[in-house]
Amino acid sequence: MRSAVLAFLFAFIVFSTAFAETPSGMPVVALTIESNNGVTRTEFVAELAATPQHRASGLMFRTKLADNHGMLFDFKETRSVSMWMKNTPLPLDMIFSDDRGRVLYIARNTVPYSEEIITPGIPVYAVLEVKAGTAHRLHISPGDRLIAAIFGAGG
Repeated sequence: MRSAVLAFLFAFIVFSTAFAETPSGMPVVALTIESNNGVTRTEFVAELAATPQHRASGLMFRTKLADNHGMLFDFKETRSVSMWMKNTPLPLDMIFSDDRGRVLYIARNTVPYSEEIITPGIPVYAVLEVKAGTAHRLHISPGDRLIAAIFGAGG
């Protein structure tokens, strides 16, 4: 019963925030990170960067990012992806995944304003950007899962 109530409350919060104005104007989606060999499930709210324009701007110029919030970059296909931190004042963790939400690579504590290219070296489907230190705090590692609607039944 308790888990049903918590699920309802989380859904209500996500639904409510979907109509709130986000700094980016992007839609908001619910996302769960399943880490620590499936032992830990952490609920997130993520802005969805699904268009080329949204992916290009990302979290640039943001000075704040709440815990358990992030930005999910949906590339809509598995491909080579390169990220950078140009014009991004916040250090981030970048979590790269396949089309089923399986974590493939994590770039931890990226350097603010850096123009250094960040790439996993393998094709990916999506990237979740979260506050630096989140991957460590939640014990996220390759093989863990991101669960969100963009991953269909697999994620």
